[in-house]
Amino acid sequence: MAELLLDLDPSLGRRAGLERALRQAIGEGRLVAGASLPSSRTLARDLDVSRATVVAAYEQLGTEGYLVARRGAGTRVADLRAVEEDASVEHGLSRSYRYDFRPGSPDVSLFPRATWLRSLRRVVGESTDRLFEYGDPRGLPELRRVLADHLGRTRAVSARPDTVRVYGGFFAAIGFVAEALGRAGVVRIAVEDPSLFVVREVLELAGLDVVAVPVDDGGIDVGALVGLDVGAVLVTPANQYPLGVTMVPERRMALLSWARRHDAWIIEDDYDGEFRYDRQPVGALQGLAPDRVVYAGTASKTLAPGLRLSWLVVPSALEVVLSAVTHIRSGVSSIEQAALADFIGNGELDRHVRAVRKVYGRRRAELIARLADDVPWCRLGEVPSAGLHLTVLLDTRSGIAAGATAGERRREGELIANAAASSIGLLGLRSHWVGPNETEGLVIGYTRPAQHRFPVALDRLIGHLRTAG
Repeated sequence: MAELLLDLDPSLGRRAGLERALRQAIGEGRLVAGASLPSSRTLARDLDVSRATVVAAYEQLGTEGYLVARRGAGTRVADLRAVEEDASVEHGLSRSYRYDFRPGSPDVSLFPRATWLRSLRRVVGESTDRLFEYGDPRGLPELRRVLADHLGRTRAVSARPDTVRVYGGFFAAIGFVAEALGRAGVVRIAVEDPSLFVVREVLELAGLDVVAVPVDDGGIDVGALVGLDVGAVLVTPANQYPLGVTMVPERRMALLSWARRHDAWIIEDDYDGEFRYDRQPVGALQGLAPDRVVYAGTASKTLAPGLRLSWLVVPSALEVVLSAVTHIRSGVSSIEQAALADFIGNGELDRHVRAVRKVYGRRRAELIARLADDVPWCRLGEVPSAGLHLTVLLDTRSGIAAGATAGERRREGELIANAAASSIGLLGLRSHWVGPNETEGLVIGYTRPAQHRFPVALDRLIGHLRTAG
């Protein structure tokens, strides 16, 4: 590109004016996808600004996703359509976004690559040849040993290496448990209402009938379980998904009592129990009744979904039937398992969780403050400071916009669709309800955006929600 004609607004300052002019040029199509921009030195000379100003503007627009800089290829305009059309098939949600606030993922840009690589190199370089053979279908013995210790220390789980099983991701683990329960005579399983729709699909694919049980501020309504004729229940007691409430002690004891009286099983999904920001994390339910609770954990939230590693702690009465169901189908890379065992054993997972817990706690506090100040039509419930997402309810009692009539209220689906048009990824509450329920809201995953892009992403989210009112 020989030259670039830009009209800078002097009232904004040179850097801000340059950033706005470039955004407008890209938005209006004057700078098309793939177009080369002048070098920082050339553009600085043409605009009579410092080179540092141009470099800073290029870096900011690169962070926001407008520009792409590659060594040897200069700076080019990003293909924004490619960003929106890129398929990332997570949970059946195929679209990806520049500003993605859907729940279900940590900030993978914080993945500890250097320390993980050291663990990987160590196990590949120092292990015997047996590591590269077909592994134990129950999981690598070294990983099961360190997981038993780690879960006991950090989640109050009662585990021995022989009760731990390793799987290729959380949904695979839940699918195998559901099959095992079916073989053990379970026909119907209860789930929390609301709950993650994918989990319900996995349970149904395994042949179980799914029954909804309501959730309130104290967790699942144990009283509603009585009379449902279910042989198992799946719960998220540490941080209920998606409402974010913690199961109160009375409900925990009542649930365990129900399971024993009815010879039923409890599946505890402890998907993000490590992340509590105002106090020590709440211990797992399994520690109170290891003979009745199947504990499920995953590396997807603490490290990265791409690892595809999860684990179960299984009551002895289910070990045989679970082994018969899984057998060789549960095989997971022994090399990745060995790396995780080394990573945990050397204290790296503990250090990583402590570090990202601080980051996520700040993000949560900032999100809540911005919503309270700028988006009055979102109702924030009194929920514990925990987890990787925040659920806000749409105040449809008075309409999202002040003074709106019932016919003028913006509903959840419209809000999400309009956000998607601006490449902001949101997930609504309505897809989580099992039974009929008109309560609408947003399940905002504040941990997914990359750390260096979070401030811009949050500005875009709040700006969209503010204008929606």
